[in-house]
Amino acid sequence: MRKIIYIMFLVVIIFLINACGKHSQTDIVKALGEKVEEIKAFDVDAVMDIKEMNKSHLFDVNIKYQHPHYFKVTLKNRDSQNVQIVLKNDEGVYVLSPALNKSFKFQSDWPLNSSQPYLFQSLVKDIMNDKNAIITKQGEDFVVETKVNYRKSQELTKQRIIIDGKTLFPKEVIVFDALMNEKMSVKFMNVDLKPKFNEAEFDVEYSMNKAINTFGATLPTFADRNIMYPTNIQGTELTAETIKELESGKRAIMTFAGEKSFTVIQEYVDKDEELGAPEILFADPIIICSGIAFLGEQSLIWIDNGIEFFLFSSDLTPDQMYIIANSFTRATSVEK
Repeated sequence: MRKIIYIMFLVVIIFLINACGKHSQTDIVKALGEKVEEIKAFDVDAVMDIKEMNKSHLFDVNIKYQHPHYFKVTLKNRDSQNVQIVLKNDEGVYVLSPALNKSFKFQSDWPLNSSQPYLFQSLVKDIMNDKNAIITKQGEDFVVETKVNYRKSQELTKQRIIIDGKTLFPKEVIVFDALMNEKMSVKFMNVDLKPKFNEAEFDVEYSMNKAINTFGATLPTFADRNIMYPTNIQGTELTAETIKELESGKRAIMTFAGEKSFTVIQEYVDKDEELGAPEILFADPIIICSGIAFLGEQSLIWIDNGIEFFLFSSDLTPDQMYIIANSFTRATSVEK
């Protein structure tokens, strides 16, 4: 009997050694927390893949951080070539749209108010907040499985983070829904932990001008704008539609009625000749398939192909609004 107990004890010890090497799970979590405190700046490139409607939506992402609380995340949608920037500085949180030369300011504590799969600090926060996080050893790296905390979302539930065993910086993140379907992934590349930033790197006007100069040749011109329609309408039907011709283009108002009723307003947006004061929104920036959207209490706002979308509903959950927003496609029939 003693021999059997001894063998079982050895098996457990070997398992623990193989799982986390020479370090316990507590040691790894502590080391990650210390790494966050230690890093004063970074400049990282990544590729983000959002999977919706049986399709991958790819973004080239650049993430900049400067101690103590300056962040700048630049996202370029590979399909539309549209570029958006989420920026946090001493004045607040902003989203910049270089193709329109417009900026939006938020009353938000982004980015640490919810999970952000592209941000080291957010990933470590998720790990430290999850008492049931699972850490295993995979070659020289660590694999961490944790719960996620996406603001107002119940669809996204778990994530798997592959952490470089030498640098403790993430190499890849995969986010899953409750059925363990992969919904989002981020692969990190070109990690610079000692970048040299311009003094104005996190300034709104500097960031806008730099983005226009960098991406100007590929930014969309919106010459092919058309009113768009959702294909996943949550058991409702289009019951009313008005399309008006405006000096700047068009405005469409669509009403969908049913168990989960909602209204969508679409309006063409012109490019501003000069960067004006930012539009203030009481919402949080979130990522949808086309780029950055603005989530309010009963609304979702986003810009795609030079059209501004306003989705309003007292019936839909944030997850349902997210699904509808991701289902908009170009019109295939003659507009009314």
